[in-house]
Amino acid sequence: MRITNGSDPVFDKLVTGKDKYLFNLLYRIREDPGSFLATDDSTCIIARSNPNTPVWIWLKHPPVPPVRQEIAAYLSQCLAGSGCVNISSCPAYSEDLLREAAAQNHGEYLVNKLLNSYACLSVRPVKTRGRIRYPDPSLKEAMARLITVMYLDAGLGELSREEALDFAEEKSSSDRLFLWENEQGEIVSMVNIAHCTPEYARLNAVVTDRSHRGKGYGAMLVSEVSQRLLQAGQIPVLYADAGYPPSNALYRKIGYTEQGQVAEQRIIRR
Repeated sequence: MRITNGSDPVFDKLVTGKDKYLFNLLYRIREDPGSFLATDDSTCIIARSNPNTPVWIWLKHPPVPPVRQEIAAYLSQCLAGSGCVNISSCPAYSEDLLREAAAQNHGEYLVNKLLNSYACLSVRPVKTRGRIRYPDPSLKEAMARLITVMYLDAGLGELSREEALDFAEEKSSSDRLFLWENEQGEIVSMVNIAHCTPEYARLNAVVTDRSHRGKGYGAMLVSEVSQRLLQAGQIPVLYADAGYPPSNALYRKIGYTEQGQVAEQRIIRR
């Protein structure tokens, strides 16, 4: 395998079809100036933004020597630095390799979460009640509340009030964060455009206040934002926790189709 950079055309040559959605985060990693990128030019891409972020591994098929050994050697290098490494990949192709790498490093292999990858090529209209809102300083408390709920829902822990308000301050003038105001004037849902390319727009931070769930507000917001992106020529994509049926049902309801599944995995050295 060889070390490369984000401008290498090999990425567009190898990552095609549904993998453009399934491994959409590779587009973001390619833009990071300090990212680690490696490929064998035919069956494998390894990508990592920095030592604190997950390693993304794209595979054309289950790896065979010498690529298998080179991936394992890179993971061993990551473990030597921190004792723990998170990996995102298709488990059908990578699980045996990752279990082997864990054993070689006297570690444990864990699956944290399975994620369904979705893309929306056309939006199914939903009946709306309320309206879309854009961030402004008067809505900081609502944004802080919603990001706190999102972190809890995702199992990321509880944000401190200071951290939540820092998020709200950062997003208060963003043109990529959208809110939904219900009929009573309450801010009840939020979605963020995490990254854009000329062809795709990846959504994240989709959340509805717990006291207002089941009323369709999340679908109204994501539908509206997705329609705007399609009109601008960008395909909306996102990842959803495969273990949380309500969010998956929401996306399917408004026209998102599943493109495959990736696993958030971890190797911990004992």
